[in-house]
Amino acid sequence: MSKAFVKVANMKDEVKFSGHETAAVPESKNPLRLPLNMTRKTMARRMEQSAREIPQFAVSVELDADELMAGRSLINSAVAAGEKRVSVTAMLIWLAARAMRDHPLMNARFEQDAALLQEEVHVAVAMETPDGLKAPVIRHAGALTPIEIARALNDLSVRASSKRLTVSDFADATFTISNLGMFGVARFIPLVNPPQAAILGVGGLRTGVKLSEDGRLVPAQTIELTIAADHRLLDGTTVARFLETIKVYVSQVSLGKTIMEKEKQ
Repeated sequence: MSKAFVKVANMKDEVKFSGHETAAVPESKNPLRLPLNMTRKTMARRMEQSAREIPQFAVSVELDADELMAGRSLINSAVAAGEKRVSVTAMLIWLAARAMRDHPLMNARFEQDAALLQEEVHVAVAMETPDGLKAPVIRHAGALTPIEIARALNDLSVRASSKRLTVSDFADATFTISNLGMFGVARFIPLVNPPQAAILGVGGLRTGVKLSEDGRLVPAQTIELTIAADHRLLDGTTVARFLETIKVYVSQVSLGKTIMEKEKQ
């Protein structure tokens, strides 16, 4: 997701590489060598480990986003002036963290011949930074409201963009979310970040139709959610039930009201 920083004035110009995308460069008989920075080297090692060591599978569902967006609108109507509004990503972090309380294996970590069930939910969020893709952690996400998650997400994003993240910002993640919906991506399958059990890939909002209660076709918004999971820890039915729990939470008519009441306490 990250952008490269490439400066090319002529054939002798130095090319600086800090991400994995590159701008157009002059034609040459020899390929241009772009050394990986430390962020990209770390990611390369972890993704190689993920692909090599983890037997992975993916499960996808279409989420009816109309009620999700309605709940989000209700929450944002109470956000104080100057406060960060709750994004779709923040809502899905909250929903996933809440669902993990019902499906503790989704919050497990693999260790040799055991599944370590984590008491706290710490959600890593993939984000673009000047140094490349990073995934800082929202700690205790299962105990936070959507507004609190939005604040934490904004804080991480601001510090990531100014290169002020610290080692502790990446510690103890038990689950990861990657949202490419803002880039027009409908669906993608991310790689599990070891030793976590799973990662959630979020696609963009799509407009379609659905049957209303009286049998009419009406407009509907959907989001495709894809879980990539470690088959050593999780089965397809476990992941399917986790995604179904998220769908149930989203479909609750009282979602926005419940969140608002919790935020006021």
